[in-house]
Amino acid sequence: MPRWSLGIMLLLAACAACTSASWSATRPAAGPPRLEFSAHGGGDEEALAAAGEGITDGVPHDADELAAHEPDDAHEDHDDGEDPEEDIDASVEHAPADGGKPTAARSPLTDLSDADIERMLREDPASIGCLSLGATNAGRLFNGVQMPEGEGWKHLSPAQAWGTQETVDFLIRAITETRRQHPDSPPLYLGHISARNGGPLSPHVSHQAGRDVDISYYLTPQRPGFHRATAKNLDLDRSWGFVRALITETDVEMILIDSGVQKLLKEHALQIGEDPAWIDEVFQVGSRSRRPLIRHARGHANHIHIRFYSPVAQASAARAHGLMAKHGKVQPAVRYIRHVVKNGQTLGILAKRYGVTVESIQRANQLKGTFIKAKRVLNIPHPGGSAGAAGAAGATSAPASPPVLRPPVIPARRLPPEHATSRRRTPAPSPG
Repeated sequence: MPRWSLGIMLLLAACAACTSASWSATRPAAGPPRLEFSAHGGGDEEALAAAGEGITDGVPHDADELAAHEPDDAHEDHDDGEDPEEDIDASVEHAPADGGKPTAARSPLTDLSDADIERMLREDPASIGCLSLGATNAGRLFNGVQMPEGEGWKHLSPAQAWGTQETVDFLIRAITETRRQHPDSPPLYLGHISARNGGPLSPHVSHQAGRDVDISYYLTPQRPGFHRATAKNLDLDRSWGFVRALITETDVEMILIDSGVQKLLKEHALQIGEDPAWIDEVFQVGSRSRRPLIRHARGHANHIHIRFYSPVAQASAARAHGLMAKHGKVQPAVRYIRHVVKNGQTLGILAKRYGVTVESIQRANQLKGTFIKAKRVLNIPHPGGSAGAAGAAGATSAPASPPVLRPPVIPARRLPPEHATSRRRTPAPSPG
């Protein structure tokens, strides 16, 4: 065989292998994939890119759907507190952060008998306390707490600002600490946490279990709503102070911030004397940490997305969930597929395509009618599994075999070394 012919055959074989590898990386497996963090420390977005961007709950979007998912104007402000382009793959359950010794969450219900809890559910459900049931992208909220009014924040959507008691307490603590250091701080603008009873909250995939929060940056000047943060308008002292308080004063699971904003905050933190090794653990941008707390997600240049652990609410949910399902006190969790509407598509077409009902899509997206616009992102109930089928059919009773919930293990807070605190200079007052 001529040498050039052998070379061509080897080249064709290599191309075929690359094609096969590419397909296996983007094609969903038999079940929904569980996306893990990449070895270089990337977060949700990089995991999605590695496994095929646009995959949510194991269902890939068409190429034209992915194009429609990009905002027409990447600099567009969303002042209504909602985030139609939010790009969180909430199906990723984030591994505990590296750090000190983790703590197993414990609930006041732990030492009660099943009979005691059942009696509480019958006679005084409020006595059970606040429960965060299930995953943030397929969960519920029981006995939720509404974020109150306060001097340090203003509501954009108070009807969708329900969370666990811990979420509310943690958020207030971080804002209060920021204002203690900067007494003349303007208010932050608070968007969605969860609906009163949790569950699907359009346009989000997450925000279902009372542990996710959307909130503005500190800007100069501060304007109502969510506005894109840039080098010209980002109030670095206050914004870093708020993020630092979230990390050091609360049980935060992750913080989503656009990589461009991360770079500004990271440079500022180093300039004022924060410990470089600690900062490397905190930020994804320029980091060697495998599990940074602050991660990039598209659509988060105009607001911060915070996810808190709620140790008591999650542990109580694990203890009581089976009994609540037994007595029909909680609706089944439903997983969702994100779909970007294309021209000519109707709810009937989508219902047939995904094997669900028109009514279930309307409920999942709070639609009163049947008209839908192109490029709108819809949550489609996943028909697979008992929970998905119940949700698609609109059932309100719990499935016969509810999923087993386990108390979370809360990682130690990632605190800076003590000497870094003494080296931090006091920042100059920023304009209000």
